[in-house]
Amino acid sequence: MDPCTPYRDAHAWLRWLTGRTLGACEALTHEELHRAFPIGLGSVHATLVHLAGAERIWIAVLQRDDAGVVMPAPAELSDLAAIRAHLAASRARWDAYLAGLVPSELQRMVERHRDGRVFRQSVADSIMQVPTHALYHNAQLSFMFRSMDRSLPDSSWILWGRERAGA
Repeated sequence: MDPCTPYRDAHAWLRWLTGRTLGACEALTHEELHRAFPIGLGSVHATLVHLAGAERIWIAVLQRDDAGVVMPAPAELSDLAAIRAHLAASRARWDAYLAGLVPSELQRMVERHRDGRVFRQSVADSIMQVPTHALYHNAQLSFMFRSMDRSLPDSSWILWGRERAGA
């Protein structure tokens, strides 16, 4: 197996997870989308904005283009359509990057500048940060949904794998 396949698969799963989550969010009222919770980033909306921002930041880090790239404020992505558009732009960059990914690239060290500090990590770890970060916050979103007597669809890796195997 190509050593880059697990990284590409993780991002394919991320898109599937995010699509299912955003689909479930379409059923929320404006009030539910912005309802305050003592978990995550404080609301479903703010958590989605954070996730979209993280995808933009990490691809910029990988492409050495992160100067001035910051997490968007919730007001910048005021609704689900704006969040989807933001994700589409970031994901176009991810698609191009992952399509050209070669095994030697996985070992390259990159820097993430945050809060006046510089963090160094491998490309491999940086690529995996995005889907694992999304999984963490998706669990928080699940709590928010349950608190509103709603539920998120199953977005487990195994279900994704089963759907791919059945396709």
